[in-house]
Amino acid sequence: MAEKKSLAKLEPLFFGRVSRVVAGGLTLYWAVGFWGPDSGSVIASILVGFLGLSFLVGGLMGNPGCELTALPNLFFPPEKRYHTL
Repeated sequence: MAEKKSLAKLEPLFFGRVSRVVAGGLTLYWAVGFWGPDSGSVIASILVGFLGLSFLVGGLMGNPGCELTALPNLFFPPEKRYHTL
């Protein structure tokens, strides 16, 4: 009988991984543009930089689901990682 795979265990597609890495690079580049002398721009740069780094890590790791879970999942063993779809 054919074995069924859950959605969280499917291998990510190549195009999806490459697009995440490209989006992460562009987002990090955009985060540098926010940097300025006031505290609001520093906070915006940090938040957008976190999102860009999360895109990069999610694309390189092949993290299924939301990109925001990619960075925390670096610190958990594979069986305890959190994925959202």
